[in-house]
Amino acid sequence: MQRLLACVFLLIICTVITVSNAEKSENVNQKDNLDQNLYRSFYTSDNRKISIYNDFTPPSNVFLFRRYLSSLGQWEMTLNNYNNGSDYKEESPDHILWKTFLDPQFMEKSKIGQKLIRAVKHFKGDKQGNDYHIYQAAAKLVTRSEIPKKSTDTPSRDDDVSAIFYLTGKWKKNDYGDIVFYDDNNEIVSAVHPLAFRMVMFDSSIEHLYKPPAIDRYDPLKTIHIKLTKSSEKLRNGIEYYKKKFEHRRNIRNTKLNDIAPVSANRVLNVEKHITQRYVGENGKKIYVLDNLFTPEELEGLRKLVEYKKYFYADMQDDGSDGVSWMAIFSVLDFANSNLWKIHQQVARHVGSRTTYFPYDVSCNLIRNNHRTKVHDDCSQAADQWTMVTYLNPNWTAQMGGETAYFEKNTDDSNYIAEVRPRYGRSVIFQSTIYHSARPPSNDFDGIRYTFSVKMAEDEAQARLNRLSEDFDFYNGNMEVLSTIRDTLRRKASNKVEKRMRDMVLGEDDESPNENKKEEEDDYPSDEIDSLEAEAIAKDEFEAMLKDYRSPHRRLTTSENPAILKFRKKLIKIIDQNRDNAAKMAKLQDIVDKKLSNSYQKRIELISQCLQ
Repeated sequence: MQRLLACVFLLIICTVITVSNAEKSENVNQKDNLDQNLYRSFYTSDNRKISIYNDFTPPSNVFLFRRYLSSLGQWEMTLNNYNNGSDYKEESPDHILWKTFLDPQFMEKSKIGQKLIRAVKHFKGDKQGNDYHIYQAAAKLVTRSEIPKKSTDTPSRDDDVSAIFYLTGKWKKNDYGDIVFYDDNNEIVSAVHPLAFRMVMFDSSIEHLYKPPAIDRYDPLKTIHIKLTKSSEKLRNGIEYYKKKFEHRRNIRNTKLNDIAPVSANRVLNVEKHITQRYVGENGKKIYVLDNLFTPEELEGLRKLVEYKKYFYADMQDDGSDGVSWMAIFSVLDFANSNLWKIHQQVARHVGSRTTYFPYDVSCNLIRNNHRTKVHDDCSQAADQWTMVTYLNPNWTAQMGGETAYFEKNTDDSNYIAEVRPRYGRSVIFQSTIYHSARPPSNDFDGIRYTFSVKMAEDEAQARLNRLSEDFDFYNGNMEVLSTIRDTLRRKASNKVEKRMRDMVLGEDDESPNENKKEEEDDYPSDEIDSLEAEAIAKDEFEAMLKDYRSPHRRLTTSENPAILKFRKKLIKIIDQNRDNAAKMAKLQDIVDKKLSNSYQKRIELISQCLQ
């Protein structure tokens, strides 16, 4: 009996090994079956080639690369001057505004990079396609209404090869976003429609143009643009360029606000002198406009903020968001220790009813004329918070638009309290419960409307709790993504996983707020919800709302991860014991902030492991 069981066990092991080897063999054959991947090739009049490959890589690679880019947080704005939309840096001849430069050595080691190198041999022919290496790689975002320009990847025909790999989800026939290739006489050789998992390879000297998505397509065209060469000198220079660029960005991101935007340490303001306009809503809520708070030298420092921080792109925007796609988040600790905060603090104390206001959200918001911003409030209607924004575009005219609009209510029939025109160096401080919206600039302004924004809670303990609660939610979301990535890593050869990844990639863009898409209806229309909220306040339920506002930790997102649930439970208990102790809340905030930073780093490490 034991011998029989041993034979059965041996047979099972052999079967598993055979199936595993068959799957590996199938994957290798599928990976290298470029004849099957090849959709079509086009040629210029002098026989330079463009080839389109479909289903070039498994869906998991697209999913992971998208998560990799969002984890890095290294998007760069490629304008020399954000006030001038036609003034692009030398490294952006295609006039594509947002890019992330990637490590060419990492890209070459990745599965996509390795298959690209094999694809070059297929593209050029086995004898001609040897010894190519990746010397530059950049992720690109092209949004609606942008105006990219024709460009070439190499100015001369030195036999380099380029590849554009699509990271798009579901892309419809009327979404535009094609990439057009031109002959030397400016006639079109071919146009490539964006499709998920598609790659197009071409001679690097062929002129090409990224076309923007359709006006009703909210989310951008996402690609990774890769350049390959046989030149050892170009390869060496490309790797060195990336290393220097990465080191430079790391150094400047560690620069303190006092060094970027120095403000006199002991400057005492006569705040009243700087107030040029006052507005009061029907409910008594207040808005103050202040001019000339900052000296010209201080404003120049503030304008440099755009160069120094990580910018995050908001792919998904829920109904409560402000609709701002691009923002940079600053360290609350760094800001609270800066002289810049002392200016904000003096203003808040002058207009508010407390001396204890403290920052919990410090950011730069970047808005273009193709954005669709939304009316929102910045906090619970029971809070005593203030928001202060400073406009940083020089030479702003009334024709450029970009006003900040303030409303009595968040309803379609609401009246304006005020609209404030952006002027260089102007600041506006208002009660954060006021509904407002940053209007995009006018169509004839192709730069970026840029503001520095600070949200302040009633006291330091509340501010710390607000920041801690938001960071915990980000941390929990990161850990959920990590769980998905680990699952992909454990079962990366599974067809089931690949099908799941395909569904996720193709479904991601459907969740974006496409403007021609009918939104799901809630139990109540938004106007009725606002009315019910006002009615609740009128019925002496303000205290309940205030209690809810002061205890955001009780609404921390839950998780199926036992470790996260345990940490959440412990966190709530400690907060309940130390709710009004600012020093203890600061320590807790620091703990969650470090966990959040570590979770991003783990995402990068795990995704890198999956991709290679």
